[in-house]
Amino acid sequence: MSAVAGTRTRDLWLHSAKFDLTFLIGSAVIAAVPLALFYWFGVSTTIINYLVAALVGGPHLYSTYGMTFMDGNFRRNYPVVLWPSLIIPPIVMWLALNNLTLLLTMFFFWASVHVLHQLCYIADCYRHKDPRPRSLWNRFVDYGLIFTGLYPLATSKLIEGKFFVASTVIRVPAFAQQPWLPAAVWAVFLFFVGAFIYKTWREWKEDRFNLPATALITMTTLVSLVIPTFSNLDVAFQGYNTWHSFQYLALVWLILKLRREYGELENRTVEKASKRPWTFYGLNLGFTGLAVGLIFFLQKVVGFEARAAYYSVVLGSLLVHYYLDHFNFFRFGQIVRDPSPRELGMASRKIAA
Repeated sequence: MSAVAGTRTRDLWLHSAKFDLTFLIGSAVIAAVPLALFYWFGVSTTIINYLVAALVGGPHLYSTYGMTFMDGNFRRNYPVVLWPSLIIPPIVMWLALNNLTLLLTMFFFWASVHVLHQLCYIADCYRHKDPRPRSLWNRFVDYGLIFTGLYPLATSKLIEGKFFVASTVIRVPAFAQQPWLPAAVWAVFLFFVGAFIYKTWREWKEDRFNLPATALITMTTLVSLVIPTFSNLDVAFQGYNTWHSFQYLALVWLILKLRREYGELENRTVEKASKRPWTFYGLNLGFTGLAVGLIFFLQKVVGFEARAAYYSVVLGSLLVHYYLDHFNFFRFGQIVRDPSPRELGMASRKIAA
């Protein structure tokens, strides 16, 4: 590729090649951790669920609140988006006490959409950093591959009853157990694979190749194909969730870092914590601990049944997190910005030197 194209590639990373490849793309390897713990070391699914929730799941969830509810700038600019989310926790609490099955069905559906929307958002940010026009077909192919990767292998296993959670076999409803369905799902997926390869080849030939977006979508497709090969759906889900949560923490830290450099952060606690990744992580680990305390309060003091207390707090927080991120994941300007005042100052000093 030409020097000009190489310069453009360096400009397309959200933070830097090292940061993006480590935390946003290459971090996919940590999806193997829950799977290795279960299949190689015999760790129980209960312990794996607690470890994932405590170390990355909880911190990733509560990091959303640092860039929304805790940020005066966000509260002032987006009250119409923010305040309606307050009705979600009471609804979740009522469902946890009265219709847990409906609550869990809502959660699993929304969770899958949220995970895939996050990947589309990062890919779109990479595309938005490229000033050259991006066609609707380009976006359709990217989204299609991201959203279909999980299902070719999973469809057959769901029809044949080869997935399980604990001792419960997970199947699709009887009306969907059609022998032609797996072939149809494979055909759709392979169509998007072929279209993505052709689109990428055209971009390379026309000097429009977007390395970060291509790497992210390729990695997503590989992980989506591997995860359903494991029959324990609980552990497989936690594998994907581990990568998703780790990736999200890096994404939110980057957003807060940029807001701080532009002087947009008003909350002193969040502003100080966002200066270093570990202090940012520690803050959200602390919020996770407070959530655990609230679960015990509802159970021991208020008298909630243990599962109802857990789901009231965890799913109540999660569904608010999902709701707010569907808004945040359309705000490409959080990341795709002109140079910050800090960056301009550094550039000026280099020129003067």
